[in-house]
Amino acid sequence: MGHFSILYLFPALVGVATLAASLLSARRQLQTAEDRIANAAARKQAQVERLRRLARATLDQARELRAARRRKDSIELTCEDLEQRLKAAGAVDRRVYVLDDRRTPADGGWVVTVAHGDYGTRVTGGLEKTALERWKRGRRFLVWGLDEKKAREKTNARYPEHKGFSILSVRPYLD
Repeated sequence: MGHFSILYLFPALVGVATLAASLLSARRQLQTAEDRIANAAARKQAQVERLRRLARATLDQARELRAARRRKDSIELTCEDLEQRLKAAGAVDRRVYVLDDRRTPADGGWVVTVAHGDYGTRVTGGLEKTALERWKRGRRFLVWGLDEKKAREKTNARYPEHKGFSILSVRPYLD
C-alpha cells in the first residue's frame, strides 16, 4: 500500500501544481483585467471632465456671443439714427466758408452763395458725392467788401464764371 500511495501521490502533486499554476495564471489575468477596467474608468472620467470643461467654455462663448450681438444691434440702431440725423442736417448745409480774411475797417461782411453744377468733371475729380451735391446746391462764403459789388468782384476773382461758377445770391452778413 505504501508503494501504491506514492504512485497516486505523484500525479496528485502534479495535478495540484497544475491547478496552482492555473490559479496563478487566472489570478494574473484577473488582475490584468481589473487594471484595464480601472484604466478605462480613469480615461472615461478624464473624458467626462474634458467634456464638462468644453461644455462650460461653449456656454460661456454662447453667452458672450449673445451679448456681442446685442451690442452690435444697439450700435447698428445708433448708427442708423446718426445717419438719419446726418441726412437731415445735410439737407440744409449751414456751413459758411471764409473766402478771404483780409479786410479794412470800412468793409462789411457778405454771405455769397456760389454754385457749380459740373464741379467734379470741370474743376477737380474724385470728390465725394456729398461734396459734389453741395457744389450743385451752392456753397456759402463769407466775403469782406465795401459793398455788394466789391463782394461779387472778390468772389468772381476766386470762382470765375468762365470756369462754370455762378453766384446764386449775395446777402449782408449779420454777426
